[in-house]
Amino acid sequence: METEINPEILRKVQVVQLEILLEFDRICKENDLPYQLFSGTLLGAIRHKGFIPWDDDIDVIMKRNDYEKFLSICDKQLNPKYFLQNYNTDPKWYRQFSRIRKNNTKYLQASYKEMDMHHGIFIDIFPMDVVKVNSILERVRCKILYIFSKLNRIRNREIFPHLSLSRRIIHRLIKTSNIFIKKPVFDRLETRIMKLFNNKKTGYFNHYTNGVTRQRFDSYLMEEEDLDDIINGKFEGYSFPIPKNYHRLLTNIYGDYMKYPPEEERRPHHGVIEICL
Repeated sequence: METEINPEILRKVQVVQLEILLEFDRICKENDLPYQLFSGTLLGAIRHKGFIPWDDDIDVIMKRNDYEKFLSICDKQLNPKYFLQNYNTDPKWYRQFSRIRKNNTKYLQASYKEMDMHHGIFIDIFPMDVVKVNSILERVRCKILYIFSKLNRIRNREIFPHLSLSRRIIHRLIKTSNIFIKKPVFDRLETRIMKLFNNKKTGYFNHYTNGVTRQRFDSYLMEEEDLDDIINGKFEGYSFPIPKNYHRLLTNIYGDYMKYPPEEERRPHHGVIEICL
C-alpha cells in the first residue's frame, strides 16, 4: 500500500535528490556533456525556482551520444556513495533509461517492490533519440517499442495473484520467452530500435524509454535547437541548464503550466511504500 509522505520527509528526500543532481552536474561539466532539466523538474525551475513542493523526483535529458559517454565514464568518476543503475549495472532493472541512486538509502516504489535490485533515492536520466515526424515507419516503431515495454515489464516481474486467470496464463507464457531470448539480448534489441534513426538529420528528438503512446510522443517531441540552445535556470539556489525555448516545451506538456493543478493532484506520483534516508 502506498505510503502517505508528509511534507517534512518529502523535503528531506528532495534534498538528497538535489545532492545527486549536483554530482551528475559535476561530471557533465568536467567532461563537456550537455544536458538539461526536463519535465516536472524544468517546470519546478520556472514556476518555483526549485522543486514543485509535492514532486518526488528529478528528471534530466541528454542526446543519446552524450548519454552513452556519461555512462562510460561513470565507473571511474561517479562518487562511490552513488550507484548508476541501468540494465548493464543492475541485472533486474529492465527500463531503458538510467538512474543515479544514493547508496544506503531506500525509496521503494510499489511497482518494483518484489524486485531484487537497488532501491535508493534517485534521479532519472533519459536519452533523447532522433525521430521522424509524420513518418509511417516512425508510427510502426512507436507501436513496436510500446509492445516491447509491455513485454519487458511482464518478462521481468512477478505474476500478481490478483490478475484474472486468463491474464495470469498469458503472463506465464510471455515469461517463458526468457528461455529463448535472454534479458540482455532483449534489452539491447530494444535499445537498437530506439537508436534506429540516430544517424539521420531530421531535426527532431524524443525519448522512448517509458514506452510510447501517441500522447507521450506529441508531448515530449523536441526540435534539435531545443536541445542545443541552452540557458541557465535557477533551481534550489543553484544554476542548471534549461532550454531557451522552455515556454513552448512546457506548454506542449502541461498547457497553462503556471496554473497550479487541483489540490487533490498535488501529491508525489511514484507510489512509494517505504523510505529510508
